[in-house]
Amino acid sequence: MRLKYDVDTKILFQIGDPLDQCCATYLHNALYEFANINAVNLSVPVPKGGLGDFVKAAKTIHAAGFDLTMPHKTDIIPFLDECDPASRAFKCVNHVKIADGRLIGVGLDGAGMGLSLQYEMGDISGRHALIIGAGAVAGPIAADLCSRGVKKFTIVNRTLEKAQYVADTLRNIYGVETSFGPFSEEFLSSVAPEISLAVQCTCLGGGSHWGQFPHLGFISRLPKNCIAADVLYPTTDFLEEAKRQGLPTVSGKGMLYQQQLAMMEFYFGVKLGADALQEAKEALEVAIAMRTIRNEKMKEQ
Repeated sequence: MRLKYDVDTKILFQIGDPLDQCCATYLHNALYEFANINAVNLSVPVPKGGLGDFVKAAKTIHAAGFDLTMPHKTDIIPFLDECDPASRAFKCVNHVKIADGRLIGVGLDGAGMGLSLQYEMGDISGRHALIIGAGAVAGPIAADLCSRGVKKFTIVNRTLEKAQYVADTLRNIYGVETSFGPFSEEFLSSVAPEISLAVQCTCLGGGSHWGQFPHLGFISRLPKNCIAADVLYPTTDFLEEAKRQGLPTVSGKGMLYQQQLAMMEFYFGVKLGADALQEAKEALEVAIAMRTIRNEKMKEQ
């Protein structure tokens, strides 16, 4: 780590709850070192409801910024002084820069998934996308897919009002065809034959603190050319079943390391080239291995 441990060392944080399965901190630090940035990123568990105290503390110590994961991506918005329109519309911010005491937020999850799909699968224009879940990342991901030519969306969620909000916002802003329905096996099975891109945006099926993905039967009804993508990594119930059905899959690993380039420019004004992606890939694999070892140790205790 190229740290000088001096007054110029920039301090950033990764916050969320829980964080024991999060690999982002290691990945961020690897990119700082790759770019020769005098900065360090630290993991700090912040429970839901604790953002006010954290923001006050971050400003007090003149932190350069912080990255957010669940459950803060929506809750941070009232604290922001500035936010890009898409992130505000879909209520999802995962990076905050602190400049002259002002909080500037941006959501990069959408770009990360879109770039990952394009990088691994090529042109995705003209597809009918199924967005599973209507939480913080679903809207930004769908918005980025609009910019890549996806023309039709079906949103499913346990709370129908949230699914409708994402569907209506996409239609009103981007002019795409949308529909929505319940997160149920029956509804998923009914729409599956029409789907050519399925993106799993919930926290289900990733192990540890997350519950199992409850509906897997519909995957057998997806067309064989349907791409199955997930925001979680390295794999999930959803991705494993998609693989068993012979579908092309994309895990959340690509989403995470693809958005690192945008993150570095946002915080530090540094534009990294494509060679940084390999560094990010290697760093993420190391971080996942370290997480696996920690999980094994926790089981033994």
